[in-house]
Amino acid sequence: MATKMSILSPAAEAWRPMQDDVPHIADLKGATVAILNNRWTSMNIISEQIGIILKEQYGVAEVFEKLIPLASAAPQETFDEVEARAQLAIVGLAN
Repeated sequence: MATKMSILSPAAEAWRPMQDDVPHIADLKGATVAILNNRWTSMNIISEQIGIILKEQYGVAEVFEKLIPLASAAPQETFDEVEARAQLAIVGLAN
């Protein structure tokens, strides 16, 4: 009996231009920034440094970090909190 196999491609989608309706931030001064940290060791180190630079060099008022599950999607509650509190979110692997 033959079995069926699915092959998933790891290739990224084709590049698409950014939509015009995406909000842009002209100035970070006074903004609140969320950092979503997937807890890779290097992200733990760099996220703290990013927060310091954002405050000292760009006048960001607040930086808060949300830990997201390693190797899986963040829960909807995380996105809801980021949307409610922040004007900008940084998401990265830093691996």
